[in-house]
Amino acid sequence: MFTIFKKEINVFFDSLYGVIIFSIFFLINWLFIWVFPSSNIFQYGISSLDIFFDIVPYIFILFISSITMKIISEERNLGTFEILLSQPVSNKDIILGKFLSSWFLSILLIFLTFPYWITIYNLSNPLGNIDNIIIINSYIGLFLLVGAMNSIGIFFSSLFQNQIISFLSSCFIFYLLYEGIDMINYYDSINLVDSFIDHFTFSYHYSNFTRGIFQINSFIYFFIVMFSFFYFSLINLRLSSK
Repeated sequence: MFTIFKKEINVFFDSLYGVIIFSIFFLINWLFIWVFPSSNIFQYGISSLDIFFDIVPYIFILFISSITMKIISEERNLGTFEILLSQPVSNKDIILGKFLSSWFLSILLIFLTFPYWITIYNLSNPLGNIDNIIIINSYIGLFLLVGAMNSIGIFFSSLFQNQIISFLSSCFIFYLLYEGIDMINYYDSINLVDSFIDHFTFSYHYSNFTRGIFQINSFIYFFIVMFSFFYFSLINLRLSSK
């Protein structure tokens, strides 16, 4: 598992693709948080990272889809995945190693946004007049959210050999789970599905963290998603290797 994890990390950082993906992520964040008038934090006149935590899930929809679409699909196209399957490594270790590597890359990106926190802290008046508990909770929620996204992305990468189909499928499901179901609720004038479906959405559980509410059910929800799609990927890998 750790050999696969290390291999995936090295492949990502040794390629121009990895540098481009990281650069685009920070460019989009920088534009939305510090430049664009409609969203930059200076427009609100308060020391808060709410804008960042509202925007970054949408950026991760594209980022994680871009990472995970290659993680199995590309190896199948190159013929190296069959070689990997012939090695003395279990299917579980293959999926786990690839999942942990993509989750690690996402978490690394999140850690690299900590200077935003430091900047807001130093810009606050008086100094340090920010709600650190909400920020910490929001980061925890973001760690869990990207973990769930990576698990789903790897499932689609194991399901489709075509990387574009894998990318589009991941983007669609991420958006559906985060925003699309809310659109269903919007058009549901008598609220038949609102209270029920909300509890199955990314946005509902993520927003608990961003509001400073650490609910154990939201914590469990994200891990259930991770384990479920890890298992689905494992089943698909076993079926495809027969």
